[in-house]
Amino acid sequence: MDRSERSALTEQECRELLARTPAARLSFVHRGCPHIELVGLIDLDGEPVALLPDDSDIARALTAVISPRRLVAVQTDDLTEVDRWVRSVTVVARPRWIVGVDGLRACRHAAAARGLHAALDAWFLALTNPALSGRRTALRAAQPRLAAAQAPKRAVAR
Repeated sequence: MDRSERSALTEQECRELLARTPAARLSFVHRGCPHIELVGLIDLDGEPVALLPDDSDIARALTAVISPRRLVAVQTDDLTEVDRWVRSVTVVARPRWIVGVDGLRACRHAAAARGLHAALDAWFLALTNPALSGRRTALRAAQPRLAAAQAPKRAVAR
């Protein structure tokens, strides 16, 4: 297969990657300022859910975004050494806090099953009706070292 043919992930591949990736970057823009934080990630009945600690700056900033249901993005990567590809998934969705007892219990159970610690004051942010996009990108080999003849020469002060 040509590498360009393998660049896009299907929606199912995106969902599978999200279901097994334990962390992601949550981001949004509020009043012209970008907010980005690494968060725990669980799958709750096919819906991505981010775990945020109570003392998180982004959790407090999110309150201004959630009420008007503005879009947030979650991005995660899966590095697969065997075939030298990185799979990356971006989720764009409208956020909502999970506050019901049953929902919180299900989130804590899913976090524990994934090996994530969900403190009692953790916040759970569900990403409703997510739009998924994914890409598979080939890892590039490290830049070769410059040979002595190609190395830049230092200027000599006279």
